[in-house]
Amino acid sequence: MSNLQRRRVNRVDSGDSGVGEPTRGLEAQKESSSKKVAYDPEEVKLTDNVQVPKLTLMEEVLLLGLRDKEGYLSFWNDNISYALRGCIVIELALRGKVRVVDDSARKRFDVSERLIEVVDASKTGEVLLDEALQLMKYDDPLTIANWIDLLSGETWNPLKINYQLKQVRERLAKGLVDKGVLRTEMKNFFLFDMATHPVTDTSCKEAIKRRILSVLVSRNMELNYNDYFSERVSFKLMRTISLICGAYRANVLENVLTSLEYEKRDNAISRADELLKQFSQYPFDLDMQTETGISINLNKEVKQELQEHPESALQLEVLAGVFEVFSRMDMLL
Repeated sequence: MSNLQRRRVNRVDSGDSGVGEPTRGLEAQKESSSKKVAYDPEEVKLTDNVQVPKLTLMEEVLLLGLRDKEGYLSFWNDNISYALRGCIVIELALRGKVRVVDDSARKRFDVSERLIEVVDASKTGEVLLDEALQLMKYDDPLTIANWIDLLSGETWNPLKINYQLKQVRERLAKGLVDKGVLRTEMKNFFLFDMATHPVTDTSCKEAIKRRILSVLVSRNMELNYNDYFSERVSFKLMRTISLICGAYRANVLENVLTSLEYEKRDNAISRADELLKQFSQYPFDLDMQTETGISINLNKEVKQELQEHPESALQLEVLAGVFEVFSRMDMLL
């Protein structure tokens, strides 16, 4: 019997390890390098838009309401959900997506009872905004107050009950996680586990607070800028006023004022109330003088900002309508 044994030789085209493996790796590299990478010009356009801040108005309001370490909102806050829906309408208007219907007869109605229409249905890159925009696009023009009610689920019309935006707070929190501002943790609350979202980037939240305090505390208002809210953002002042009014009616403004003395805190609340009344009519009453002696240069700066956007009057009218809804939230809820 022969002592010879058959010897296996690795083939270059075989799937076994050995000499063929590097060759196969090179072939795979060539294959992968020859594949085309998907390119979405719309996505690039959205990410490169420096006129829009990194955080939406809704995200800023939610962030102010969250406890930094615990990562959840107060269980007793009943106003924030409705206020967030109003902020969605404001954000769409500031981005030039919706405006008040240009009808001369509209001035017979309260500003919150004026019809709004979609003028730009292109995507914003923000899921909640795009969802609301699609609802508005495929429906007849409705009033500002109607849309806030529908997005909140406050309707008796069974055909429109599905207009309610679901899990808004949780979805906003997840958006902030994606943007690196929050993180997600599971916490046990005796009978159940709940996802919480503690603050990771405290500098972001502190910058939002400083922007609010510059309007509600300082004698002369001066905005601060950072990576989240750059100097190139459009409607910087109207965004800040919207943030103050939204936070005020969402019952989270107090969280910004906790470090102030009692008298300053009281004056800041009075100033926020003044701003809500002043800007809940259109045209805005920019000749109205503040009685608090706070941010006395605000009217002048807002006038200048509005002059830079002369074509945006119908968009800003939407803001006034939402502010009017905010001003009577105590009666609505």
